[in-house]
Amino acid sequence: MREILAIFKGLYITLKHNLKNIFKNQFTIQYPDVKRRLPQRARWALRLQRHEDGTERCIVCQLCAAICPSEAIYIEGDENPIDNPIGKGQRYPAVWMWDAGRCLYCGFCVEACPDEVIIMSDVYEMASPSRESMVWDKNKLFVPIGVKPKQAWMGFYRNINQIDGNPVSLPKEIHQKEEEVYAREKKERKRFYENKKFMFLEDENFINSK
Repeated sequence: MREILAIFKGLYITLKHNLKNIFKNQFTIQYPDVKRRLPQRARWALRLQRHEDGTERCIVCQLCAAICPSEAIYIEGDENPIDNPIGKGQRYPAVWMWDAGRCLYCGFCVEACPDEVIIMSDVYEMASPSRESMVWDKNKLFVPIGVKPKQAWMGFYRNINQIDGNPVSLPKEIHQKEEEVYAREKKERKRFYENKKFMFLEDENFINSK
């Protein structure tokens, strides 16, 4: 009897969602003929930005490769030629490789880059029949020449007002929650120094006990 009730319960849930989608006109998108428009803060495939004059922005500081938790980034630097500079720094990346199969899409590399070279794009179609083809090199990573660089740092803690000229809508009451956390930490820190619970070197009772 319990098994029969479970079957009818499953049918009820399926019918409920089906009717809900019918009345709200929410149907499956016919992918790949129709593609969903991703939000502005979509974080998928990495791309490398250039300067507005077309030169490469990367200065081979290796911070992105160092902070990557899955070691999905590999860079080899070389001296920037004076007669035909590839970038504006002393060095430029002769090799810049990103393994899309190893990447966690955490965005640590974007936040670590001091020159906003790395951005996370809306390119999500990265399926491949082989592991080798999932390793992107410079030719695939760098945006075309002439594409205007955009703001890469998108963390809410940076208090961004706009991205690429468009205003950013922050989650509801996020600043209020941050202020409450900071106020609570400040209060706890003040109480800690006043009581000196763990500052044994300044605790007379602890010193006298020795």
